Amino acid sequence: MSQLRPVWLLIILLCAAAGGYAATGVMASAGYSSPGLPLSSVITLAAVGLIVLTLGLVVWWDQRRLQQAADRARREQSPAVRPARRLHPLQAVRVVAAGQACAYAGALLAGWHGGLVLSIAPAAGVTTPNVISALSVMIGATVWVIIGFVVESLCRLPPDQGAEPPEDGAEGLDEEPGAGYARHAQFSSRS
Repeated sequence: MSQLRPVWLLIILLCAAAGGYAATGVMASAGYSSPGLPLSSVITLAAVGLIVLTLGLVVWWDQRRLQQAADRARREQSPAVRPARRLHPLQAVRVVAAGQACAYAGALLAGWHGGLVLSIAPAAGVTTPNVISALSVMIGATVWVIIGFVVESLCRLPPDQGAEPPEDGAEGLDEEPGAGYARHAQFSSRS
């Protein structure tokens, strides 16, 4: 899994804005309402964003707890006793994937509703319900993009931390040198 790329998010945003602008024009000429989400969808955007952010904080808290135990053992010069992980590394990868999905979906929604606003606002005015709804969804979608970047940074491991190599030659996690991301771990096959 690769990192979020702001350029790709911008490309998605611009393409979705063009699509939203064109779809609004086509639907308005056919006599239909604008193709936007209702104002109540902002509640769903907030709930999903809060869940993903909470999961990112859980991953961060688990990693911080492990780091503090290792630091404490290093200071006391005692054998490192690792506390039990609360999360499996695969769960942390899933949280990063959810954060990235939030960012990409947020860029798509913000672009689409931005195109809607560009198409509707000049003719109808900024205070119409459709424009207010589209602006609200744009704000919620932008928050999703921010949450995606925040969750990605919360799930980051320092470069010197990685999975310890397996002792008996069994399959384990093999981190790329200097990668520093939990999501870059790959399963290695037996030699």
